[in-house]
Amino acid sequence: MQKKQEINVRQIPVKLGNLPMGNLPTWYFGLDLVQLKNINGVVVTGIFNKKKSEKGMTLLEALVSTAIIGIGFVAIFQMVNYSIQSIDVSGERTKTSYLVGMVAEDMISEKKATSPTTDVKLMDFLVTGANSGKASVWKMGTCNNGTSKTGTPLNAWDRKVRKYEDRFSKRRIKCKGNKDQKFLKVFDICNNQATGNSCAYNNVQKYDNDTGIYDKWYLGKVEVNMNNGSKKKYLYFQIH
Repeated sequence: MQKKQEINVRQIPVKLGNLPMGNLPTWYFGLDLVQLKNINGVVVTGIFNKKKSEKGMTLLEALVSTAIIGIGFVAIFQMVNYSIQSIDVSGERTKTSYLVGMVAEDMISEKKATSPTTDVKLMDFLVTGANSGKASVWKMGTCNNGTSKTGTPLNAWDRKVRKYEDRFSKRRIKCKGNKDQKFLKVFDICNNQATGNSCAYNNVQKYDNDTGIYDKWYLGKVEVNMNNGSKKKYLYFQIH
């Protein structure tokens, strides 16, 4: 039986510039070409097959790569979760800032409006309620869905209470616990040495000309607790 002849070839990288362009088809350009020489010395030009010289990944390498990628995704998920929480808290604080400003504008613009007491201005009614021992003239101490009152409001303060209970309910801003309280306080400051003055906070400050300020000041404070009391938003403002 005739023994099959073995052909040994060796690969020699070549450049297209070293070859006659007229002998190459157009699809050769851009490829890696090699010269193949057999034992008889015959030289031919062929395409170098890179796949035969490339090695694949072992199972261990694949597992390590998967573990590294998994750790990276865990870190990314944590960052995304933190970003979502930050955006949520920021949005709630923005809404709360608008609501706090709304209360201050109401008190300033309607300080002389009607109150539950006949012929008493709203700011005087609120100060009287505060001076009578109330910690606040309006307070929402629990998470609720808004006002449950029906019928027509009888005065400006009744309208305000219904409005605030609706705007500060959990339908508008999130309430995460009983520490998320909202309240409004009103103070009066004056020099009680003046005739007719009887303010809760007595201003006895003397100035350069040894005189004091005897005009009565009406101040308000709105405070909103968020995130179960861990964050607060409050505003002091001058009513009159």
